[in-house]
Amino acid sequence: MIHAEVMRQQIEKSRQLLNQMGRRYGLRHPKVLKQSMHLDELINQYNRVKYREKV
Repeated sequence: MIHAEVMRQQIEKSRQLLNQMGRRYGLRHPKVLKQSMHLDELINQYNRVKYREKV
């Protein structure tokens, strides 16, 4: 469960960074899109871990 908590913290930090970048650069800026993809990957990893725990 500790691993999942660390992952949730990483997701939250990534989400906050994405919001900051979106306000600074605009939502279509390549840096913002790259951060969005990074956040998506963190969420996907988290979901894979959580799914394995329930199986």
